[in-house]
Amino acid sequence: MINSKIIVDSVKEIYKPELKKLFSLANSNLIPAICLSGTDEKLLRFIMELFLIEYEKKTYNEIFNSNDFYEIEVNSEIIKIDDIRKLIKFSTLKKETLKHKYTVIKNIEKANIYAQNSLLKVIEEPGNDTLFLCSTCFYTTLLNTIRSRLFRINIPNKPLKDLEPYFCDEIRWLANISFDVLLEFSQLTKAEQKQLIASLRNKSLNEMTEDFIRSCGEYELEFENGICLKNKALKRLYALIFFERLLKDILFHSSEEVQQLLLSFKSIINKKSLYKGSNENNSTTGFNNAFFKELFSLTEKILYIMLNFQEGALLGSLSYTQLTTLCLKKNLVMEKNKMQRYIAFLEKIKNSTQISLNSELLMLNYLILTQKIFKESE
Repeated sequence: MINSKIIVDSVKEIYKPELKKLFSLANSNLIPAICLSGTDEKLLRFIMELFLIEYEKKTYNEIFNSNDFYEIEVNSEIIKIDDIRKLIKFSTLKKETLKHKYTVIKNIEKANIYAQNSLLKVIEEPGNDTLFLCSTCFYTTLLNTIRSRLFRINIPNKPLKDLEPYFCDEIRWLANISFDVLLEFSQLTKAEQKQLIASLRNKSLNEMTEDFIRSCGEYELEFENGICLKNKALKRLYALIFFERLLKDILFHSSEEVQQLLLSFKSIINKKSLYKGSNENNSTTGFNNAFFKELFSLTEKILYIMLNFQEGALLGSLSYTQLTTLCLKKNLVMEKNKMQRYIAFLEKIKNSTQISLNSELLMLNYLILTQKIFKESE
């Protein structure tokens, strides 16, 4: 098991330039509005909270509960103008105990157009000693007027090399994609991680698919020795092992086996018992979105890195995975245009309403196209 101090120290070391920039801006006479942007929401939150702890030399709870801190609580998918009005009112108050007053909006892209226009007043006239902090994974969707007034700090996903001794290969690779995965699996020892991976690989494809569906339905699954996992970490682990199994058992075999998997998949997704709180009228749309998003995102990531490998830009993290070893042993050479078309297909479907229309057809297209890409590459 890896303790939280090791994670914090590793993040502080790897993201030293970004944290240094935050400190410099906070210490400047002209206190700016700062936006952390990147692709991992959990990482952005962690960096922001780590900065506040290091800058104020207090615990995050002490900062959060002080009268000098105000964060908009996003209870829905939209930040409304009423939320911004409360923030504006806070910005007029005097500072009490902290070095600055902090107005914080995480996931600022959730602010509707009226809220964003109202935000301009907070950003342009923040009030004395007020530091405006926000984060987003969708920076380009913000209004131009908002972006022009934000000091943007990009937070890229970086391999946390200091943590390598604490994670087995597959989980370390997943952790480099998602900070959520790192935090979830940090609760397990390396031996427990290996045991978990082995138990998944020992499952039949049907058993694995059923558990994958349960994980996408927000179940908390219990494994050997009382190991429990849930949410993103579990879904991404299943997606990785599921794709690996497809490579081994299906993608290099006959079309009849692909059809057999599809029939099995159809039978599995019709099992109402797999869906939490299910009933006969319960829609499986939520499952479809989660299941295919995780599977397609993982496939997309693998194809991108294999494409980079061919072009001489191998990302070191993938070479540690069993999946990469399998692919490289087959000396696969991808045609760039085919790879890019398939990646475009994954991206389009992943972000479209088609996910909820016909899961069997979607699965069939996925299997056929993936098999085609790999079989034609032999």
